[in-house]
Amino acid sequence: MTTIHNTVLSALRGRALVTLAPDQSVRQAASILSRHTIGAAPVLLGNKLVGVFSERDVLQRVVAAGLDPDATQLSVVMTPNPRTITAETSLANAFAIMLEGNFRHLPVVDAAGRVASMLSMRDVPLEYRIMQQRWSEWTNDKAAEAKA
Repeated sequence: MTTIHNTVLSALRGRALVTLAPDQSVRQAASILSRHTIGAAPVLLGNKLVGVFSERDVLQRVVAAGLDPDATQLSVVMTPNPRTITAETSLANAFAIMLEGNFRHLPVVDAAGRVASMLSMRDVPLEYRIMQQRWSEWTNDKAAEAKA
């Protein structure tokens, strides 16, 4: 039987947090992401969230731009000032934020604003994705009918 998760916390319980630092090289960060089999990690300066570094950043901001991964620091190519959610955020709302912003990863912060975890699109149950797709199709059909 599949468990339906209602909040971000219920989907992420027990997951270890992997973080990066803005002065790390892209190669160091890519190695860490690969070793942990994750697609993104929060970039912290001390305890402060300053960005997110993802596979997409490697592709678009490093490889496609012709930058040297050994000489390029994350601070140059990370996604700065990322949108965040809390552990109490409903998965439905977190998923909606991800879709609106075209994000595949969202940092999860605690009440003090410290990063506690990272939500990935793969953490969102398939049922949520199917419901969203069917809702989008239905609303598109209704909009088309209204124009006709």
